[in-house]
Amino acid sequence: MISLFTYLIALVATPASFHSAEIKTEDPKLLEWKKETHDFGNVTEGTKAKYTFIFTNKGTEPATITSANASCGCTVPSYSKEPVLAGKEGSITAIFDSSGKHGNQTKTITVITNVGTYYLNIKCNVVDKVVQPKSPVQVGD
Repeated sequence: MISLFTYLIALVATPASFHSAEIKTEDPKLLEWKKETHDFGNVTEGTKAKYTFIFTNKGTEPATITSANASCGCTVPSYSKEPVLAGKEGSITAIFDSSGKHGNQTKTITVITNVGTYYLNIKCNVVDKVVQPKSPVQVGD
């Protein structure tokens, strides 16, 4: 006769084994990015810093970017609406406006495509503008 303990173990283990068979491993990303993070270093406040992220379509089908959204209104991504054929390169350009920003900044661009979602990052340290003091002595006095 099966003991209650053995029955409970079998009852618990059976659904777990079915569940593990349903788990799929994540497919590899089909867009390979040359860089997923770019550090501008020190950027003077008020500067618009620009960087272009390059990717290669490693899949067998054309890849189409459906949207690219930045984590802040100070960063504007732009991209081509044309599909990127298998084996070809595509790009997304990000422009970060440092006006009104100070210190370390990290912004994320979420790129949604027909072959997956990707996260790109830009970062920098925004430093204050150097303002030259006006001399009390005017040239020609």
